[in-house]
Amino acid sequence: MAMGVSLVCVVLAASVAAETSTPADAAFLRRLFAIEPQALGSPAATKLIDEHLAGRGLDANSLAAILAGEAAYEPIDAGWHRGRVRVADGASSYDVPFVFHVPRSYRPDRPGALLLAAHGQGHSGEGMARTMMRLLGSQAERYVIVAPTMPGPRHYSGKAYQEQAYLRPLRWVRRRLNIDDDRIYVSGYSQGGHCTWHLAALFPRHFAAAVAMAGVPWFEGAPHTANLYLENLSNVKFWSIWGERDRPAAPAIGQVHFNRAATQRLKELGNANYRGTELRGVGHGGCWPPRGAMGEFLAAGKRKAVPEKFTHAFHLAAHARGYYLEAVQLAARPLDMSKPIRITFTRRTSDAQGDRAAERYFARRLFKMSAELDRPNNALTIRTTRVRTVRVYVTAGLFDLSRPVTIRRNARTWRSRVWASPRCMLAHYAVDRDAAAVVYNEIDVPTTAGVRVRYKP
Repeated sequence: MAMGVSLVCVVLAASVAAETSTPADAAFLRRLFAIEPQALGSPAATKLIDEHLAGRGLDANSLAAILAGEAAYEPIDAGWHRGRVRVADGASSYDVPFVFHVPRSYRPDRPGALLLAAHGQGHSGEGMARTMMRLLGSQAERYVIVAPTMPGPRHYSGKAYQEQAYLRPLRWVRRRLNIDDDRIYVSGYSQGGHCTWHLAALFPRHFAAAVAMAGVPWFEGAPHTANLYLENLSNVKFWSIWGERDRPAAPAIGQVHFNRAATQRLKELGNANYRGTELRGVGHGGCWPPRGAMGEFLAAGKRKAVPEKFTHAFHLAAHARGYYLEAVQLAARPLDMSKPIRITFTRRTSDAQGDRAAERYFARRLFKMSAELDRPNNALTIRTTRVRTVRVYVTAGLFDLSRPVTIRRNARTWRSRVWASPRCMLAHYAVDRDAAAVVYNEIDVPTTAGVRVRYKP
């Protein structure tokens, strides 16, 4: 069944012609990044974008060239700096202090790598940042290191405010420093290791590589959700390091058991990007990589902003985006993880049987999206579970916009031209300042009715 109608196309060349950024462009970008939009569609950002595009008359090719070489960053001294953001948790909110270290090698006109550091329970961001510098040794000079201190209850729950306690400082720094968007890494120890697993699995589009030390896959609904999101890690280099003796007294299970189970699951999934290291005779302390190994592992990682194939699984609407797909309309209500689940048994069961039943309960309520690119045919195949409408972010490198684009979802096929929208490009750039994965347009693909290209020429 055909979906959609014929569309006018603005061709975006594979290699754009050189375009010189004017003082007006630099002034516009500085004003844009002073607005701090929390999401797409900020009225102040939209007004500024529309005014600049009307005055400059930029087409998509010219704008792409300007953004590729954009360096409208304020100067900043090397060394330690402090910042603060605010995150919400229902009716409560928290201030999140963070430190970031700028290496002597940093230059505003040249993008540099970034390491997001997650601390252990009872510790601080600054302490973890200094630990990361020691682990990296001389290689620390290659990274801007960002290290928040998690607010609120001093245990890891994987709630949204704890995610944002790391993601918002990351965004704050990316908007102010010239960061190489394809070389952003995350690492942490103990509670910070849990956080590393969590961020890499549920927000993989941000990260090139991750190193979790003495941590486990931990999400809301844990421990029964521990292995349900591991498919999401297929395009992220991930190294987990844990101790053989990191376990409580039997019959309780601990870090060693969670890591062994995750390693087995990732092996079953055929994940070639995962490395698991169990340290013999080591407990919860001492789960460190060998000298120089962490920097070597991180340096080998580069983000895949447009992976040819991926799956993204989630329970909550806050995790509905995976790379260039987002589930913007779900076919079922997301789980309320703040409430206890109730599973009824018709006969007496063991604890192990109860755990397996709880895992099946969560697994049945997963939302899933998968994508597979067919580059020779300029086509994308999408499969979904419990998702009504998928939004495709037409990211740089996803399609050749000089040719018709084909999108297949289930038994339906849509084929047409798609144009690159300068307004869309700047709307996304205003939020994440991601020059390596500029979004040229958005396409909504529902299960029924017609496909809609959201930005018009």
